[in-house]
Parts: sequence; structure tokens; C-alpha cells
Amino acid sequence: MSVLVDANVLSEATRPEPDPRVVSWLRRHEREIVIDPVVLGEVRFGILLLPRGDRRARLERWFEDGIRRIHCLTWEAGNGLRWAELLADLRRRGRPMSVKDSLIAASALSHDLPIATLNRGDFEPARVRIIDPAA
Repeated sequence: MSVLVDANVLSEATRPEPDPRVVSWLRRHEREIVIDPVVLGEVRFGILLLPRGDRRARLERWFEDGIRRIHCLTWEAGNGLRWAELLADLRRRGRPMSVKDSLIAASALSHDLPIATLNRGDFEPARVRIIDPAA
């Protein structure tokens, strides 16, 4: 089964002191990991904000190596329509959600995938299946 991975899980291994549970989870599920284009952009954006230097160069190499190995989902009309349904449902229930997270959630719902995240609260309003790699 594939798992849509949030940026905070994907980038955990690059932290100065990564959570060993998350790193272990990433290793065990490496072949099952997929990402959404929004997650891809989030990670790249974070790297681009860093000042030029050794850390940024190391993360740029990690990113380039990683994107070759990880499957990135495509965004198509079905995703956009699922996003509209999700937004309407969230509004009816009075459950706000950031645009970025709602796009990722719509992708998970469109592809019937769970989301691996360290921030359950970001995705709970969307009623997606959530996996916490640190649990």
C-alpha cells in the first residue's frame, strides 16, 4: 500500500537531531512512499529560503537524489473536483483548513491513500486516514 508523506516526515532525516522512530519508519516504507506536488514544492521552498552555504548545498543534493527515487502524484481534474468537495464539506462543518493542507488532503482522498504526518491536527478536519510515524 502506498502512503502519501507530508513534508515534515519526508524532511525529518535532514534535521540536526532526527527522531529515530521517524527515520526508521521512512526506511521501512521507502518503497511505499509517494508525495504530492505541493509537498515537493514545500520542501524545495524551505531549501531555497536557506542562505547559500554548506547546509543548503547538502540539502539541495539530498533533494535532487530523493526526488529521483520518490513517486510524485499527478494533479488532474479529479483532484481539483475532490478538493472542491472537501472545501465545501469543511465549510459546512465550520472546520477551516489551510489551502496547502487541503490540497494535500484532496490528493490523498482522490488516490485513496493515508497521509503520514507529524501534525495530525493539520489533516484531521479532512477525515483522511492518518499515520503518525513517530507513534
